[in-house]
Amino acid sequence: MTTIDYKNMIQKDCIFLNLKVADRHELFEQVGEKLKHIGYVKDTYVDALNERESEFPTGLMTKYLPISLPHVDSVNVNRAFIAVVKNDKPIHMLQMGSNEDMQCEYFFFLGITDSSHQVILLQKFMQLLRDKSFVDRLICINNVDDMFEFMQEKFN
Repeated sequence: MTTIDYKNMIQKDCIFLNLKVADRHELFEQVGEKLKHIGYVKDTYVDALNERESEFPTGLMTKYLPISLPHVDSVNVNRAFIAVVKNDKPIHMLQMGSNEDMQCEYFFFLGITDSSHQVILLQKFMQLLRDKSFVDRLICINNVDDMFEFMQEKFN
């Protein structure tokens, strides 16, 4: 089985907890620009995010928290990352598989450079999101340093 270096994928500069965006396009634009500025993604990233999300929505209605896992083909990513994003209010997204409407304020942007890691990473998120204590703690954190430590611990 392939192992993923989660600790290396989760960095403080990829944690954005106080966004104030009105919709998915604004969210992808803001996060994409931040990630591009720090070298994680290519210029093609934001367009690729919007294109992929329109075709294959990434929203998930998990037991305790609706989330979204936006990601793109590895050709748009320079360096593997997991960006933890919290918007100030829920925004409209579509559910993975069913395309049903949902509201979401927590996003985990997955920057995958090796496509064989995608399924493993999604499984890890699903495992964590079925854990009420993980979700309860996640939604209480509003500080980048605390979120970084929490995610490092949970993805160890």
